[in-house]
Amino acid sequence: MPAINRCVGKKIATLLLCVSPLLAMPVPAVAAGEAVKLVLDNKPLAIPAGDQVAFIKGDRTYVPLRIISEKLGARVEWQEAANRVLITTPDAAAVTSPANPDPVPAAVQILIDGRILQIPAGYGQPYITPAGRTVVPLRAVGEALGCEVNWLAASNTVDIKSATYKLLAELAGYRTNLKLLDGKVINSTDLLQMDTSTFSREQLQQFAKSLVELKKYDQQVKLPDGTILNMADVTIQGPAVAGAAQLRAWIEGEKPRLQAKMRQEYNRDLLPIPDLADLYIRIGAEYGIRGDIAFAQAAKETFYWQFTGSVQPSQNNYCGLGATGSPNTGQEPLNGTDPTKVQFAPGLHGATFASPEVGVEAHIQHLYAYATNKPLPAGKKLYDPRFNLVQRGSAPTWQGLNARWAVPGITYGQSIIADYWLQALAVK
Repeated sequence: MPAINRCVGKKIATLLLCVSPLLAMPVPAVAAGEAVKLVLDNKPLAIPAGDQVAFIKGDRTYVPLRIISEKLGARVEWQEAANRVLITTPDAAAVTSPANPDPVPAAVQILIDGRILQIPAGYGQPYITPAGRTVVPLRAVGEALGCEVNWLAASNTVDIKSATYKLLAELAGYRTNLKLLDGKVINSTDLLQMDTSTFSREQLQQFAKSLVELKKYDQQVKLPDGTILNMADVTIQGPAVAGAAQLRAWIEGEKPRLQAKMRQEYNRDLLPIPDLADLYIRIGAEYGIRGDIAFAQAAKETFYWQFTGSVQPSQNNYCGLGATGSPNTGQEPLNGTDPTKVQFAPGLHGATFASPEVGVEAHIQHLYAYATNKPLPAGKKLYDPRFNLVQRGSAPTWQGLNARWAVPGITYGQSIIADYWLQALAVK
């Protein structure tokens, strides 16, 4: 058997990937000596000087697997006695190297994470070149590693998208906030500009879980009048779509379901639901905030004003302002709010507001703080004790509240819109 290159003292094969760039047909012929470029995740993939360059033979493109495997984080090992290549991916559990087969197969075998890769005849088969290099088909190996491979004939380019890149690209499409494991909040659109090699295995696993949650919601919503909105574009500021009467009708229709749920899960009757629809529509309009969606958010935060969390009904706190999970000491700062209208009562959770109207206005002010960096409208008094603690203007959309108002809040804004607001709009 021809000699195999070895690297850093390990028996790592210098492999070539046989690319079938067009999935259903061979690639066009390329003039002898014409360079074949490699692009991995939209970035040129350079082959070190002296290494095997990419080339085309027999309508197939060959490239060094070692270069790609290192970029994808896979480990490639050559087992000479067994005549096979072992590829181990970063997510693989502990893989026990199989015993050497007897007899040794004539053809080169490829094992990915301990399992033999079955390669269809049309994909090409591994073989040893006269120069002593082992070549393998990229289409089979790339797909097994979750890659997408395309041949760009106009530029003689092999375009490779890794499984990680595809995950991040799909997340980017949602244009939603994500909280990283280090605590930083980013918008998913930023992912494709980041160095993906810096993401830990745990971070990538979290991204995958986030995508599962995001897929539960459509990226577009259809209003009763036929208007199509992108979920990511629904702003906090703007006119209400539903009026107060429609919001009241929605809540009235929910009462039988809520009554049954309260008896079944909480063993108590349905609490009286305060009539706040007019307040949300009126006060929302005074601040330029969509009062109907704010009302929907209050329904989500209070579980339709049943207060199944730590905040009590008597607090007139409809969005959990100041509720941090620990009871108040009574020494919490009011941060410029009117002490006759706002207080932190010892033993309770979050702020207590003097009336339903003050509670609604504090909620609207908190949304205003996220939506814009403008001062309060003229003549308005501050009731939100956390108004100046918000990064002003950081969330102009409802999806922008993800990982900010709610943590991790992967689909917090989507839920307000789809699970509550759209249900209200559906009521005639």
